[in-house]
Amino acid sequence: MKFKRYLCLALVVVFTMAIALTGCGSSGSSSETSTAASTAAESSAAAESSTAEAAPTVPAETVDLSWYLVGPQQDPDVELICQKANEYLKDKLNVNLKLSVFSYGDAYNQKVNAMLSAGEPFDVVFTASWAADYRNNAQSGYFLALDDYLAKSPAIKDIDGEDFLNAGKINGKIYAVNTNKEQAHQWGFLLKKDLATKYGVDASKITKMEDLESVFEQIKKNEPGTYPLLPVQMDAPFKFLDWDTFSDDDVPGALYPVKGKTTVVNQFTAPESVAHYKKMQEYYKKGWIPADAATMEGQVTLMTSGKYFANSSSMKPGKDAEMKASTGGIEWVQINLTPGVKSNREAGGSMLAIPAKSKNPDRAFKFIEMLYTDKTLRNMFSFGLEGVHYDKVSENVIKLRADNKGYASAGNGWRFGDQFKDYLMDNEDPQKWDKFKQFNDSATALDSLGFAFDKTNVDAEVSACKSVVQNYYKQLFTGSVKDVDAEVAKFDKELKAAGVEKLLKEMQTQYDAFLSSKK
Repeated sequence: MKFKRYLCLALVVVFTMAIALTGCGSSGSSSETSTAASTAAESSAAAESSTAEAAPTVPAETVDLSWYLVGPQQDPDVELICQKANEYLKDKLNVNLKLSVFSYGDAYNQKVNAMLSAGEPFDVVFTASWAADYRNNAQSGYFLALDDYLAKSPAIKDIDGEDFLNAGKINGKIYAVNTNKEQAHQWGFLLKKDLATKYGVDASKITKMEDLESVFEQIKKNEPGTYPLLPVQMDAPFKFLDWDTFSDDDVPGALYPVKGKTTVVNQFTAPESVAHYKKMQEYYKKGWIPADAATMEGQVTLMTSGKYFANSSSMKPGKDAEMKASTGGIEWVQINLTPGVKSNREAGGSMLAIPAKSKNPDRAFKFIEMLYTDKTLRNMFSFGLEGVHYDKVSENVIKLRADNKGYASAGNGWRFGDQFKDYLMDNEDPQKWDKFKQFNDSATALDSLGFAFDKTNVDAEVSACKSVVQNYYKQLFTGSVKDVDAEVAKFDKELKAAGVEKLLKEMQTQYDAFLSSKK
């Protein structure tokens, strides 16, 4: 009993000393001590809450997510790739992704534009200055503004770079995110390598299209079934003029691609363009261009046939190797003809948007973001599946399988996300991505970079002129007209009736104001 009393007394003393020591360790009152303890507890709780909020949460409900993409075709194994992607995304986004690919040109534009204008609900869509009419669809309210998403999740902005991302702004808003790839452009030819070698083409000596005329003549004479030149819609040598366009490629209004040139012109009737039409007419009459070129679609698919020697194309480091993968193993020689420049074309050259009628815009944005941040996911859609469509050579180098018949789109990663996260193919330069950066850094920025034309005041004129251009450009670009001067005169007359002069004046007014704002 005595021992228990001493033990109790000792405990009381220890407890009392503990309180006294606590008091000595603080200059505040007992109430302040209590407050400090409470604050510490609250801070701890807040930290735990913050950690919980920072941890990725996977939505409980699986939702369908539809993605519409431009490409060579809907490959047979797209469904298989989506199945594997959905398994991968199960504990990340919990979506049932379905990818639909429509071929380049009218097939894609007609399908997607019709869906957007009809208000059909889908979730992610490829758009550009040349596909699904980015500016028109954004200004028509068919795409969601993404600024709030980008503010909350800045990963895309960090990867793309703020200037590049902002170059696609319309009325101060971002309606689509740019693929992080080349941020400059130049134009040139891809020549079928076996024929270039056979006829002794020295790529270093080719500086303009006319330098290949003697080779075109030999191929026409000696290679039955092969055409010397393939011009397809807007993928035609007309691009070598490199007009700095203010709207879509089929809308009049452009600058000469030279710094200091500030006058907006109608690029379709300019003297340089008329001279080009006459050169193409000369080639057409010689049989160097297919007779039905004006109705052809799908340049990459046509190149895969192996029936065409010279194919005009936008260029970048390693374009020849990339196109080998896209054309079933055909080898190409890359010839760059125009200088590298930075213009608004690149900002609007390859983008992903979220349609305004999407039922799952939050999940759609998260998926788009993962195409920038998740190397595994984006390489599934860039190259397909390991062991099915490609084999690993090393950690970051792959070899496409010769028996890959199910995913011909392998190697077309320029259409989405961050291309710098793509594997290298075994035939590509190990320094490819370093050279991409050098290409971007060395290109000349045009004065118009960052200018965004607002068509609000001339919406009717834009639509009317676009319709006129569609009626004329394919024949002129391919040389399949009897009299170029007469055709251009009719073209010009119809454009003026459609309001082209009002359109050019509005473009000039806006561009002058843009230049003034930079001073």
